[in-house]
Formats: sequence, structure tokens, C-alpha cells
Amino acid sequence: MAFVLGAEIILVLIIALFIDAMIGEPPNRLHPTAIIGRIINFFTKIIKNSSQNKLKNFEKIMGSILAIGITILIGLIVYFIIVQSLHLLGTIIFIILSAIILKVSFSIRAMDNHINDIIKELNRHDLDKARNNLAKIVSRDTTTLSESKVISACIECIAESFVDGILSPLFYYGLLNTPGAMMFRVVNTLDSMIAYKDEYYKEYGWMAAKLDTLMNFIPARISPAFLIPALMVCRKDWKNSIKILKRDWNRVESFNAGIPMSIMAGGLNTQLEKTNHYKLGDMAENLSIQKCMISLKITKIATGICIAGFVIPIMIILNYLSWWSLFFGF
Repeated sequence: MAFVLGAEIILVLIIALFIDAMIGEPPNRLHPTAIIGRIINFFTKIIKNSSQNKLKNFEKIMGSILAIGITILIGLIVYFIIVQSLHLLGTIIFIILSAIILKVSFSIRAMDNHINDIIKELNRHDLDKARNNLAKIVSRDTTTLSESKVISACIECIAESFVDGILSPLFYYGLLNTPGAMMFRVVNTLDSMIAYKDEYYKEYGWMAAKLDTLMNFIPARISPAFLIPALMVCRKDWKNSIKILKRDWNRVESFNAGIPMSIMAGGLNTQLEKTNHYKLGDMAENLSIQKCMISLKITKIATGICIAGFVIPIMIILNYLSWWSLFFGF
């Protein structure tokens, strides 16, 4: 049974990748991440409305309980679903359910779609529409960004998304199957919704930010093992990417995002800048739409290298060690 389980979990990954490539994301009203987001909003309103005249650390404590509690709860629910489907409904249902769950934990095609929408408006010389489309995927004010700053933000987004949108969920799938991938997606959703440093969220989103930093810590630090070979394949300046990585990775406020972004800046021989926050790389070459398109290609190749050279080998090794038999209760 152990060998069969190893083959099945690899097949789940392949099917999930196929679903992403062919179908993409489900509608927002049905997307599990959107549903989780509505749950987070529901409890956020209750907690924030109850925080008046409470103890000083009330919001931090309640926000921590929410972040840890919902992450563990979703992980347990997913674990129950996949284990019961395997034991009671058979391997085919297990594979289908697992592939669907895994798919919603990562996103490759969605970033392509967002970036291509922006590029299309830039090609039409409609900077305002490009800025509006960019605002859908970044938290910064896009209303006054120049074309080069829009392109910079796109490349930054692509690089950062490689870690938290692709590498991290696949990393946790390789170790803890779909429950691990979905627990990461919950943490990442919490981070994007409540982990802000303004007065409203500073205490409440503290744990969400810490969990996201912790769960992205290892994936971010192994990302060079996939991005740098991808730069080599694309015949980009991989040596400069290492140089800029060493020099600039900690210039970003995020403890993890600076790693893939500095690699991309160095590999493309350009400078990525968020005004009044950071500059990564040197402006040896101007930012261009072509560089933005190349960055998408680099992350796709890096994803393939990651899956073939890391995720699948890890799953095979764990299968050999009987981890999956233990995990699924055989």
C-alpha cells in the first residue's frame, strides 16, 4: 500500500497542475480561499467591535487565537476529508478530491492573467487602466505610478508570488499533503487580510504576520535553488543575481520577499523600486514589458525545476520511509 500511496500523491500533484493550467481559479463566490476570507472578516468585525474598553492586549490575544485556531481547524477538516475519502470511497475519489483541494492552495495561471492584463493596457498606452489593474494585486498606491514603476511592481509581484503562491504551498504539500498546503493558504490569506501595521490592524494581525513569516521562511530560502537555474535556462545574468541577492535581500521590510525579488532584479540586470521603501539591483538595463514577460517565464521554469527536482523526490523519500502510510493511517 505504501508504494501505491506514493504514486497517488504524485498523481494528485500532476492533476492539480493540469487543473490550474486548463481551468485556473474557481469563481470567487465558490473559491475556498474567498470563503475563508469571509470567515476571517466575520470574526474580525466581532472582535474589533468587542475590543472597546478591554485589556490592552485583548486584540493581540484574540487575533492570535483566530489565526492559530482557523489554521489548525482548516488543516484538520481537510485531513479528515482526504483520509475518509481514501478509506471509505476509494483511491479514485481520494485523488479527485485531493487534486481539487491542492489546486486551490496554489496559483500559477492567475498571476499570468493579472500580469497579462496589465501588459495589455501598457501596450495600448493606457497607463490609467494599467494602474487600476495593478491595484488588484499590490497594496501600494498605484494612482501616480509611472510606466516603469508599474512594470517594477509587476516583476516584484511575480517574484514574491513564486514563493507564497507556488513554492510554499507545494513545499507543504510535499511534507504534509493537502492539509499542509491548505494550512499555508489559510495563513497567507490571514496575512493579506489583517497583517497590516496601521493602528487598526497592528495588534490584531500580529500573529497572522508572524505565522506567514514563519511558514515562508524555509521556502523563501530554498527559492534560489530553483530561480537561479531558471535564469540559466533563460540565459539571463545568474551570476549577477547571486551578487544582488547577497547585497540587497534584506533591504525589503518583509523578512522573506527580498530573496526572490533581489534574485529577479539581479538576473534581469535592472532595478526594482518601491518608492520610499526600497531599491533592489542596479539599473544596468531599463525596465521594459519584455523583462516583465521574461520574469513570468523564469518563474514557470523555476516551478518545473522545483516540482521535478525537489517536491516529487521529497515525496518519494518520505514514501520510502513509510511516512505516507503512517500519515493516512495504514
